[in-house]
Amino acid sequence: MEAVDTRRESQPAAGGPLVRPTGLDHANLHVRDVEASLRFYTELLGLAVRSVMRRDEAGRPTFVELGAGDQTVFLMERRDYRPPADRSARGLNHICLLIEPAGAERLQEALRARGVTIRGTREGHNRQGRPTFSVYVEDPDGHGVELEQVVE
Repeated sequence: MEAVDTRRESQPAAGGPLVRPTGLDHANLHVRDVEASLRFYTELLGLAVRSVMRRDEAGRPTFVELGAGDQTVFLMERRDYRPPADRSARGLNHICLLIEPAGAERLQEALRARGVTIRGTREGHNRQGRPTFSVYVEDPDGHGVELEQVVE
């Protein structure tokens, strides 16, 4: 398959894009239980809590900012959130976290030992052409998470 260069000159053509994105700032995920999602994203996947932006009357976090390198993942509580039962009907397929090399088998064994269901794996190449290995899991609310590591 031939790569297509989708970059444009500095001025858009008439009828072209209205904006020029310079990056992806964040992903904002609706979750039923912020505390359960916090445990998944911090204790299992190693994201850092940057800020608890809102709490309920009992003091429990309901809106949290997590850091993954320079990127941000927000967890926003929606107690009534239910992902579609059919994964192909979901609007968000997955988010991808780039992780330090952990070894394909070792990572899968560690995830299973923590009770995480592995939905799939994939060998591929990143944008720099380096070989990668990905493991696909789901968070407590059914959001897909790809854990991609460069194969050394």
